[in-house]
Amino acid sequence: MEKVTIKNITAQLLDIPIKRPHQFSAVKVSSKSFVLLKVELSNGIIGIGEGTTPGIFWNGESVETMKLVIDQYVTPLLLDQDPVLTEALLQKMNRQIRGNYFAKATVEMALLDALGKWYNIPVHQLLGTLHKDKIPVRWALASGTPEGDIEEAKEYVTSGKYDNFKTKSGKEAPEDDAKRSIRIAEGIRAHSTIGIDPNGSWDRLTSMKWMGDFFDAGIDFLEQPLPPQDVEGLARLAAMKKVPIMADESASTIDDAMRLAKADAADIFSLKIHKAGGMKNTIKVAGIAEASGISCFGGTSLESSIGTAACVHAYASIPNLDYGSELFGPDWLADDPVKEPVTIKDGYIYVPDKPGLGVELDEEKVSAYLRQ
Repeated sequence: MEKVTIKNITAQLLDIPIKRPHQFSAVKVSSKSFVLLKVELSNGIIGIGEGTTPGIFWNGESVETMKLVIDQYVTPLLLDQDPVLTEALLQKMNRQIRGNYFAKATVEMALLDALGKWYNIPVHQLLGTLHKDKIPVRWALASGTPEGDIEEAKEYVTSGKYDNFKTKSGKEAPEDDAKRSIRIAEGIRAHSTIGIDPNGSWDRLTSMKWMGDFFDAGIDFLEQPLPPQDVEGLARLAAMKKVPIMADESASTIDDAMRLAKADAADIFSLKIHKAGGMKNTIKVAGIAEASGISCFGGTSLESSIGTAACVHAYASIPNLDYGSELFGPDWLADDPVKEPVTIKDGYIYVPDKPGLGVELDEEKVSAYLRQ
């Protein structure tokens, strides 16, 4: 029997519009860019992966850097290799390529999709087993105004699409951001609650000053208020025992998770498969959290149904995913490059049960959004 090997690897850039502008702490966007990766095996099976970031401001990677790393450095390492030895191939990449976790996660995603299709099983079975078959989804309010966010939240609750929310902060001065977040929380108090995400743009004094007010306003959590390197500051906020402190940018790698756990610097880890370097590493980060009494939240890099499917396969296997997820990416995009998007209904996202990631590319849409 002829040995199956990795025959071809191709990376393309896609630019897909979103339904409405989205305000991050550092930038406002009206479209989303992706790396679409295809790994073709010698038996004809093609695995797909997707790479994307909130923006180069977030961790230094972009879709352009991911494509360059995959084309110039990953592809020569993987061609003609045995895809069954995925873990060995990932370790080989780690030895030859430092950092670039988003690019590596994209490669792992495509390899696991190919193996799942080959073995005729969903990716979550390659990762272990499921803990649940659906996960709650929290929508991010980022219209740019408190009034817009309040109205958007009320509409979603009324329609039954989403029940819980978070707000993006960081565009304004920290003091104004805090007041704005409380205004939104009070504006939807009769309908729902929010978490706050300043993307590391606040300072210690502002955060400490407002913790009591956040508690009184019923804020669910404060996500990454301080710069990623300020682990001591996060620990001081967590020690106040007011609003739970969620670490995101500070909790990227396995080493980060260990550092935060030892410092008692977070009550919740926001997981993201791209920042951790893949689905398997994400599950390892969650394991460190579980052993340390830390809850987890299923974060997003605002993926399409491709990356979202990968996220839900990983997150649904994690027992301490106590705070649900924010896997709303497919609803946020104006279009989706797959034939059947992942299912998001009544505030939950459902785990795909088809082989591999469980989603199939729509090549006409891929051609329409392909960057020239």
